[in-house]
Amino acid sequence: MTLLALNILFAGLVIEFEYHHLHGENAFLENLQGLFLLISALAYFRLSRLSTEDASLAYLGASLLCFSFFTREVDLELLPVIEHVGFLFHGTGRTIILLVVWSFYARLVVRQGALMSHMKRLRVGKYVHNFTIFFVFLIIGSVFDRALLLVVYSRLFEELAETNAYLILALPAFYELYCRRRKSLHLPESVNANAK
Repeated sequence: MTLLALNILFAGLVIEFEYHHLHGENAFLENLQGLFLLISALAYFRLSRLSTEDASLAYLGASLLCFSFFTREVDLELLPVIEHVGFLFHGTGRTIILLVVWSFYARLVVRQGALMSHMKRLRVGKYVHNFTIFFVFLIIGSVFDRALLLVVYSRLFEELAETNAYLILALPAFYELYCRRRKSLHLPESVNANAK
């Protein structure tokens, strides 16, 4: 409900008050998407380091997924800090980097002999609904992006759908890190209680 209310509020600001600059190219919504993707890529990578076996691979795959979308959404080649290597994150350079990274990941999965258990974990994992909703929002965004629906504010609805998608993709990582942090804080107390 909170997410729905925020979407309605944002749409109202754009439609009623004509704050079109909020959903333009490299504007607020796209920067927010980039922030969600970067933080979730780091969070999933952290989870992969804290986990074992195929759980670690699943988190690493989610991290790579977030990184892949991050390179798509954020025009890294325009940032002054990396202007000299920006070609690596744009067009052909980005495609080559992503092919190398995903090939490395596929090799890890096959080498550990965990392909079937990895696929099963993806199908029946507790966050499969998050990833399903994530892909549904991306499809909705794509529909508006390709103008398959003739709507006046199609650009706004595309950016809102993508922002929602990336937030939903990030939520499992945030929640898992929160749970692990809480568990680690409570663990010493339970150890002390048992010692007594």
